[in-house]
Amino acid sequence: MLTHFRRLPSWPRTSILRGAATLVLFLWGVATWAAAQDSLSKSIEALASPDEKVRVQAIDALGRMGPGAKEAVKALAAQLNDKAPSVRAHAAFALQSIGPAAAEATESLIKAVSDPDAHVRRMAINALSHVQADPKLAMAALGQALHDPDPAVRVTALNALTSAGEAAVPTLTAALDDQETRYWATLALGELGSQAKPAVQGLIGALKDDRPEVRREVLMALGHIGPDASTAASAVAPYLASSDPSVCHAAAFALGRMGSGAADAAGALGKALESKDQLLRTVSAWALARIDPKNEASRDKAIALFTATLKDENPRVQVAALKGLVELENDPAKLVPILADAICQGDPPLVDEALAVVSSLGEAATPALIEALKRPEACARATALIGRLGSKASTAVPALVASLGDQDPEVRREVLLSLASMGADAAPAKTAVTKALGDPEVRVRTVAAYALGSMGTVAASAAPELRRELESTDPVLRVASAWALVHVSQRSDLVAPEVLPVLLQGLKNQSVAVRRGSAEALGRLGKAARSAEGALRVAARDPDESVRNAGLAALERIGIVIDSKPQFSVPLQPKR
Repeated sequence: MLTHFRRLPSWPRTSILRGAATLVLFLWGVATWAAAQDSLSKSIEALASPDEKVRVQAIDALGRMGPGAKEAVKALAAQLNDKAPSVRAHAAFALQSIGPAAAEATESLIKAVSDPDAHVRRMAINALSHVQADPKLAMAALGQALHDPDPAVRVTALNALTSAGEAAVPTLTAALDDQETRYWATLALGELGSQAKPAVQGLIGALKDDRPEVRREVLMALGHIGPDASTAASAVAPYLASSDPSVCHAAAFALGRMGSGAADAAGALGKALESKDQLLRTVSAWALARIDPKNEASRDKAIALFTATLKDENPRVQVAALKGLVELENDPAKLVPILADAICQGDPPLVDEALAVVSSLGEAATPALIEALKRPEACARATALIGRLGSKASTAVPALVASLGDQDPEVRREVLLSLASMGADAAPAKTAVTKALGDPEVRVRTVAAYALGSMGTVAASAAPELRRELESTDPVLRVASAWALVHVSQRSDLVAPEVLPVLLQGLKNQSVAVRRGSAEALGRLGKAARSAEGALRVAARDPDESVRNAGLAALERIGIVIDSKPQFSVPLQPKR
């Protein structure tokens, strides 16, 4: 038989083995499908159990099957009529888990929106969104749920209507006519933004509500609709003089968002600029610049006001001024110093907003980030942002080195990660980073080793200190030091004898990053790591794809022929 087997040159042995493997996989798939069908049938049968706990367990089992439990949809829909609220609630959740495949349960779920139990009602509303129920059937039920006595049910209905998008606008517009549902409908329409354009006339009518919180939300909704709501400008302008400050602020915001379509409101906004309310003045200045974007004088006046207002005592005013400034000032050279000042001297809300803006500016914001490093509250976030920029922020290296003296080990660790992201461009910091190998915190020493390795051969002078860490009692630090030693050495093969044992142990570490880094370093050793072939073959079958790629790449680099071309993985990267 074996002789005959060898006489089949046109049908290689590997093809036969692959065919056998395919057959095994097919049979395994059939067996798995049969087992799943058996489990499905047993769970459906268990729904008839007189024991409430058994029914709930069966329902949950079906829910975990997801779309695979489509055959159970009718049976689950029937459970929505069960006498036990817990069974009804679990049934609704299971239908939600099945998703669009459970669309035939829509009518049953709509009935459940009126269930006596509030928890069941919430579950039914959520399920309607997930099964992608026909909007014509679902909208009326969701609109009615806005009247629910339970606030949690109303919020759930609000979220479902918002998720429905444009299809929900007619239902929400109708809800504006009812004083009881007007507030909730307004919130949802605001979330929909420009999709809610058909509701503009209804929102204008809702401005007559005698509750200031409703008028405020109506104005905010019109603002979120934006230019498509400009037909409401004349109705909005009078509210700039409202006795309620929040309504005034919302009116100015709405007019600004409408843009040039609200040009007729310029006079009313001009009067608002004379208000004693600093927030109203700030938002009105922004709105005037928005409705007449070609008016350079209006823009410059607004920028000057915003810059001065950043010193206001009210954090809300500061944040509004910064947002307006960022929108109108297009020159990063002028904006960055202002952001740096805001980060270094502003209150926490202003600092948060300024850092968010800085993160969107890219390398132009480096000067602001360097200034931010000087402020303890902002240092960690500024360091992280510098890390994202990598070598583009290399001018920050001296400031980062200064921050290595911070008392907080997490700040020191973050600084080292940022330096690591710069690679060889962080070379001016190599002395300070080498010194960090003596930090009292092992997690800081580990990242210091990683940073030195990331610099490459420019950090070759750190080799003696890295060799010392190969004897550390911490396994992760040992691997990081071995990885770094391989990368800083001019001839990595010369360090192979001392790093091989550490890297081989690293391949067995529970951390994905450590296994991946160990494999990558072994590959860098080239043929000097041939003795690691067996361990790398194990790594090439690792549960994690990045480790598998690193293992395959390493095998290829040490001269082992492999079938497929791997994607080279990223090196060892400690978590931030």
